[in-house]
Amino acid sequence: MSASHSPLVDVRRADDRPHTRVGWLDSRHSFSFSNHWDPANTHHGVLLVNNDDKVAPGAGFDTHPHRDMEIVTWVLDGSLVHQDSIGNSGVLYPGLAQRMSAGTGILHSEKNDAWKHGVGDRHESPVHFVQMWVVPGRGLRHGRPPRSHGHPHP
Repeated sequence: MSASHSPLVDVRRADDRPHTRVGWLDSRHSFSFSNHWDPANTHHGVLLVNNDDKVAPGAGFDTHPHRDMEIVTWVLDGSLVHQDSIGNSGVLYPGLAQRMSAGTGILHSEKNDAWKHGVGDRHESPVHFVQMWVVPGRGLRHGRPPRSHGHPHP
């Protein structure tokens, strides 16, 4: 491949990415997200969202909907409770990843699990995770039932 056909790579370091900070959430966005709109940076192929999130203990994302999206959550530090409208629940912790296929529609919540432990400093630890949203492609059809994969422990 000649240099003229090489894809352009735009490296954006964490401190240069759009930043959302509310009381319980500290999030860095690799692409346009929420109130941070940049028409020149909306996605990378089928990857629409790549957020680096830190959520305070006892806080998190209340029940909210998704549709026609594959969502991968990878916990780097702490633990995250996932619950959804198709009966799945579990705790994600470092070393585990979860894929949720939103399909025709799913409701789910994600909360920092530190409040459940109440042991030492863990009670006050944020959960740090990366979440990616991918548009279904080959073999991942729109309009199918929702499902979750990789729930470690109920």
